[in-house]
Amino acid sequence: MEVIKSIRFLGKELVRVERNRSGELFYSYMEGNNFRNDDNYLELSLTNPVLMTVILLRARLYSQMKIKHVDKNGKEIENSPYIALLKQPNYFQSQEDFLFQQMWFLSATGNDYIYQIKAFQNDTPKSLYNLIPSEIDFKETYKLNKFVVTEQDKKKFGDQTIKYKLDKQEYNIKLSELIPLYDMANGLTCNSFFRSESRVMGLTKPLQNIEENLKSKNKNLQFSAKYIGTNKSDGNEALLQPEDRTAIEKILGSKDVLTTNKNISYTHLVSDMKRLYLDEQFADDANKIVLAFEMSKDVINYFAKDSTFENQSQGIISYIQNSIQTTAKNTMNSLSSQWGLIEKGEMLVASYDHLAAMQSVVNEKINSFKAMQETIKIGLENGTITTLEAIKMSNEFKLKLGL
Repeated sequence: MEVIKSIRFLGKELVRVERNRSGELFYSYMEGNNFRNDDNYLELSLTNPVLMTVILLRARLYSQMKIKHVDKNGKEIENSPYIALLKQPNYFQSQEDFLFQQMWFLSATGNDYIYQIKAFQNDTPKSLYNLIPSEIDFKETYKLNKFVVTEQDKKKFGDQTIKYKLDKQEYNIKLSELIPLYDMANGLTCNSFFRSESRVMGLTKPLQNIEENLKSKNKNLQFSAKYIGTNKSDGNEALLQPEDRTAIEKILGSKDVLTTNKNISYTHLVSDMKRLYLDEQFADDANKIVLAFEMSKDVINYFAKDSTFENQSQGIISYIQNSIQTTAKNTMNSLSSQWGLIEKGEMLVASYDHLAAMQSVVNEKINSFKAMQETIKIGLENGTITTLEAIKMSNEFKLKLGL
């Protein structure tokens, strides 16, 4: 069999066309796991302009969270060792760098695994590191043939080890030393109790279109500055010889216009780029990526004429509230659970109210609280509620608003 054509994407072969000795063609669709590769997803997130832009904005907004350690009444706990840890999780990263990296891994591969380094099992971690997903070898740890229920089951599962490469050095790390975070949810497919699928898997076709679109536009732009000259026909012209054709093609590679002393006419190699609708196709595929990451056209808009400044401001607020805040809450829940805070009635809480974009939301909360206070005051004056009830209602409403 002779391979005559191979279609590749994300560094992997997708379709192979082969021909046998009889001249028959055979098409082979390569293994679907080609798209389920963290290394390829990470590379694509750094090289595809649309995917990179979407993840960049997502990670930048996410990393600006303000974290508090609160007790069961919502009161902030001062001098929390966990807040101090998160402010500088390791020697190389600030809190913002650490969270930015975490969100990038979540967005590109669907997973982030935080490695916590402790002196003793029940101590506060000394350092936290996001493990690069492409450098992790989970071996057989994904495969489960029973439900983990008892403490013995949990210990057995947590004692399993993964291999992690760090600058050519390989480390064995226990699963119990990892804090797994998922972009969508774990367990969506078989053998995935410890992993989530990547959104990129469902976006491979529009991402391929974007790659081909950019190649096409680049090639057309190169040709847009070139012309070709042909003899005007009078019925007596000489046929173009092979050596003449070679000379023309060679000259066109280095010159924009080919000029001769013959009676010729010139034709632009790209007659009308607008008719290709490359920008419209690009924007349409880009919008599919934007929507898949829960953004609207008012957050990232490749059809810029369709969005106003007011809509953009509201779009960012909505995105932070409905997407970024949700992921942040999930992260704080995972950390609080892992460090035993939930058992003590405590929590780590992430907020974005301090961002300039969120000030209108803060003002709405304050106005809501003022209205609630007026209602409580009337209730006290009318005797419909007691002082203790008023204090409880006020505290609960403050907690609900996050004030």
